[in-house]
Amino acid sequence: MLRAFSLHGRLGRLRYFLSNMAVIAFAAAAIFALTRLLTPVGTRQTIPMVEALVALTYVLAIIASLCLMVTRLHDFDQSGWWSPSVLLLHLVYGYYEAVGSLIGAILTGIFLLALHLAIILTPGSKTANRFGEVPGSAGAPV
Repeated sequence: MLRAFSLHGRLGRLRYFLSNMAVIAFAAAAIFALTRLLTPVGTRQTIPMVEALVALTYVLAIIASLCLMVTRLHDFDQSGWWSPSVLLLHLVYGYYEAVGSLIGAILTGIFLLALHLAIILTPGSKTANRFGEVPGSAGAPV
């Protein structure tokens, strides 16, 4: 799980996808446990500490996903500085959803889906690039 917070090196397509799925599964399990196990029995109210822990879980999952995206971008020789723009697009999508703009949410959602598919499906550089060796090669860090 610590690899999820690294900003160095490269990350192949399959490992990127599986690592993101692991982050999502871990966050979902943690949020489920926090909201179901720490909420007082017989009430629907959560205590502020549980809400803070859930928010912290979301923040850590977002940071881990962004760090994974940085290393994935490195695999096809792109700067990791593109990843904040994806976060910004997610915020724009959330805004359109919050204000009830169906067209804005749909268009932003389609763009985000295409962007995420491009990040997942773009093959990495076949040789070493400025971010390191090919993932899985003898010289690449694990």
